[in-house]
Amino acid sequence: MSQLGLADICGHLKAAVISHTPGDFIIAEAFRLGLSDDELRAGISAFRSFLYELYDMLANNKNRFDVKTREKNGTLPARFPIIEEMGAILFQFGYHGRLETEPKNELIVYGEDMLHVSKMQKYKHLNKMSKQRKLELFDLLSELGFYFEDADFSENIDFSKTGTFYVQYENDDSLLTGLKLMALAQSNVKAKYDRYSTILMRGDFYLLANVKPKPPTVNIAEYATTQPPDIREWVISLDELLTRSCQVVGEVRYFLCDGTFSYTSRKTKNVVCKIDLKAKNSSAIPNVNHFEKSSDILNQLTEFMLDTMRSKNRNCKNCSELNNPNFVKCPYGGGEPHRFSHKGEDFELCRHNGFEFLINNEMERDVLMKWIELELEWGS
Repeated sequence: MSQLGLADICGHLKAAVISHTPGDFIIAEAFRLGLSDDELRAGISAFRSFLYELYDMLANNKNRFDVKTREKNGTLPARFPIIEEMGAILFQFGYHGRLETEPKNELIVYGEDMLHVSKMQKYKHLNKMSKQRKLELFDLLSELGFYFEDADFSENIDFSKTGTFYVQYENDDSLLTGLKLMALAQSNVKAKYDRYSTILMRGDFYLLANVKPKPPTVNIAEYATTQPPDIREWVISLDELLTRSCQVVGEVRYFLCDGTFSYTSRKTKNVVCKIDLKAKNSSAIPNVNHFEKSSDILNQLTEFMLDTMRSKNRNCKNCSELNNPNFVKCPYGGGEPHRFSHKGEDFELCRHNGFEFLINNEMERDVLMKWIELELEWGS
């Protein structure tokens, strides 16, 4: 598969933006800014529309920004820094800005506050950006409708010499309410990797429901929109099958909105499978417990799936002891390793890890659906 470009990433992120606000969603009092429900919803909606416009502009001008991408440790955020950099600027506006609503919405920001490093800025803050990069990003914001009163950011951006300025938005000033809310949501997340692309740059308002910080979560029905139609339909069908007897936990991972979903049987308390939805190479990871009763599914595996199992044979990234011939039990859970044979080949894998299969191909998705159905039946 070809290397992902900025247009691909922007398409993925645009699809990951939360597309509607449930009618029964209530923002906690501490985050309401003294506004009515209608004003708060208008702000969230305006910010959502802004994100769509931003991702469209970046995708349509990919040659303008692709030259800025760099590869570091193979991670997507490092290869596409503009996403986190734009998130950093927007967050600082919302986090430090005081929202005024009369005679119109605007954020009042003191220049030096933009240089203060909050807990959300530990890996990306404005001091680390070059002058040229900041100029490029502020120019982009101006193209998108932002206006900065009492500050000239057209030739030089030096917040240490900037006094109070006013962030305004000419298209729909409700956006500034939404930006303030999203900054509050971003600052209310409890996560190891709290990147802007997982909260603010998705318009994730759910973290505003409770004052106590929580990890970001995601609904798979909403998140499946990031996938092509055939994969999306399969994922939704699988989710409907699994949720009848499983609890599901969804979370957004830090690699530019990768979503992972874990299904645990309510009866056996064992993980039945996991689904990883990514911008590239989405996968399903079914468990192997049902092989104790039946291994009929092995005869339906494609050669590509068998190759996948061979490559993962005796491989547990969290458990170096698996390669020890005296290995009995994984310290990360799952009990003793699962061992089985197929057509003269021996396979072994730590139970907590499972086998990871790509879901790009329809034939393999059909086999995986049957595999997971058998895993559901195990222990029943």
